[in-house]
Amino acid sequence: MRRAVSSVTELRALRDTCASHWGAFFESSGEEPASSLPQEIRDSWARTRASAAPLATVAAAHLPATSDAGFALCRVARHLEPRIRALSMESGYLIAIADPTGTLIHTSAGREMLRRAERVNAVPQSAWGERVMGTNALSLALRTGRPAQVFATQHAAQTLHDWTCWAVPIRARDSGALGGVVNIAAPWNHHVPMGAALARSVALMVEDAQDILTLSGSGERPHLVIRLLGPSEVVLRGASVPLSPRQMEIVAILAMRPGGVSPDELHSHLYGDRRVAATTLRVELSKLRSLLGGDVLLSPPYRLNAEVDLDLSRALAHLAAGETHKVLDLLRGEPLPWSDSPYLREMCTYVCVALRNRLLLTGCAGDALRYAEIFPWDDEVLRTAMARTPRQDPRTPLLMGRLAASASPAPTLRQHLGRTVSAQDCNVLSW
Repeated sequence: MRRAVSSVTELRALRDTCASHWGAFFESSGEEPASSLPQEIRDSWARTRASAAPLATVAAAHLPATSDAGFALCRVARHLEPRIRALSMESGYLIAIADPTGTLIHTSAGREMLRRAERVNAVPQSAWGERVMGTNALSLALRTGRPAQVFATQHAAQTLHDWTCWAVPIRARDSGALGGVVNIAAPWNHHVPMGAALARSVALMVEDAQDILTLSGSGERPHLVIRLLGPSEVVLRGASVPLSPRQMEIVAILAMRPGGVSPDELHSHLYGDRRVAATTLRVELSKLRSLLGGDVLLSPPYRLNAEVDLDLSRALAHLAAGETHKVLDLLRGEPLPWSDSPYLREMCTYVCVALRNRLLLTGCAGDALRYAEIFPWDDEVLRTAMARTPRQDPRTPLLMGRLAASASPAPTLRQHLGRTVSAQDCNVLSW
């Protein structure tokens, strides 16, 4: 909003007016956004409706932070945590830091505000991009590169109508590159100038801390490539690293948790409820450190000190952006079919189910054929693509051939997917 509004009566009237505009626009496909709304809100509403983002979203989706930016911001957040916590307690607001994909990597608030935030999953590793959560201040700041404010019923998702948010971009001092966003959230009736000022203050703190930590660092971190979407592979400094399946699982978990994990968290992610002695994990970590080097595998907490290129994180970011073809470019086979790590099984199933649903809802013949090269048994994806493809299309015989071959025995992932979506009712289910 353009002006500070302090009266609760005025705020309630403004909220009701925006709610009317929201209903007229989102519940009637022929309406245009009200001209009284700020231009950036009108544009975002139009994009939200066009992308079919769920307006009744209960909570933000889980999405691991992208490795490089997420790791750097997690390091800064740990450095600033006492100061940020003090600011959040003093103001009564939720202070969040997000990476350039819109994934939260840090949140701080008092107990009551944290409880409110948890109801919409405003917690670390939740995704707040516009395609996921519709119009919100964080996604606007990422898109425009400018400070953004979204008041109550200006949010697209109905579950955010009780919130007011301010967001300010975080930029690298040397290049000006967008490195993330600071987002301040408060109850809708707290729409005061303090929110914008607090967001700017924290963003400056983060930028200052980035400069300090960069100067105090020990030079460039090594490049670590991790491939999980198909035959697993780890390449460090350009050389392949021979890892056992268990060591590969540990590296994968650490790559998806760039801020680091405690020994107990790592044990749980790796073994779940199985009774495995802590010494077993310590032995595995010792062997892994000897392979990667003590400068790459750090503790405590356990984390990777490297510029990580993880295909699974990239695939999740592409899915959140609706870039199906880019996910298929990364997919070389079923991800980690041999792994019994509950954390990795959840994340691999997440990617495959999200990709499958995307293909069933919007996929074309070419995408379905590429997907069928990895999962030839998935006849529903093939049938849905055939229904969308004209008979004279040269790919129709290819789809028919793949469909005829789809009765072969199913790989292990078929047990996890099940009937995820119906081409008739478009009713997407979670796994």
